[in-house]
Amino acid sequence: MGEIDLAEIELKFISFSTGRRACMGAALGTAITVMLLARLIQGFSWTLPPNEVNTDLSESENKLFLAKPFHAVDEPRLPTHELYSTF
Repeated sequence: MGEIDLAEIELKFISFSTGRRACMGAALGTAITVMLLARLIQGFSWTLPPNEVNTDLSESENKLFLAKPFHAVDEPRLPTHELYSTF
């Protein structure tokens, strides 16, 4: 499995802190977050809402967020009875 490096040179965004007081579960938290994102991408088909043609991904001036909220519509790739038949 590929390594995920959380080090950021400019230190604008530190999700698990650093140094002596760094989070002991940083690797676990990162792995769970990456797996969750992968499952969301794998399990659903993603489209833009019907009233949107393009997506504006420009950043806000002084935050980590997008300037405008990103909206997406999800639709399960498999029927519910197939997706959850083992649970």
